[in-house]
Order: sequence, then C-alpha cells, then structure tokens
Amino acid sequence: MSRRRHAAGGRTPAPHRLTGTETAVIIVIVLTSTVLAWGGMDSGTVLQLLAGAGLIAVGAVVTLRFGRRIPLSLPTV
Repeated sequence: MSRRRHAAGGRTPAPHRLTGTETAVIIVIVLTSTVLAWGGMDSGTVLQLLAGAGLIAVGAVVTLRFGRRIPLSLPTV
C-alpha cells in the first residue's frame, strides 16, 4: 500500500508501533491467563479476566489518545 499525501502536502502519520512497556503488559496478561488456565481455573473465568483486561486497555488508549485534544478548563480561584 502506497502512502498518499494530504491535500495540504503533508505526509500521513506513521502507524502506531508497540513500545516495550505495552509489549510487556500484553505478555504478562497472556502468561497470567495461561498459568490460571493450567492451574485449574474455569476457562469461562479466564476468558472474563481477559475480556476485562482488554476493555480496560481500550479505555486507557481512548482516554490517552482523545483526552489530550479536549481542552481542560479549570475553575479559577
């Protein structure tokens, strides 16, 4: 896929790549769920934990990505 230039002449932004911290968190979540499944925990419970971790991650990404664009008006004292 070739990169197109915007009408203003700028380049398209590079896709987001995982940082070391993000990769480590994903590995820890997957390893923890694997250990819990091998330890005898019900697979439904393990899937619920994974779904909860995924929802928290999506919420954090949305908050960090779009939260900066909205100006925060603090009350003056």
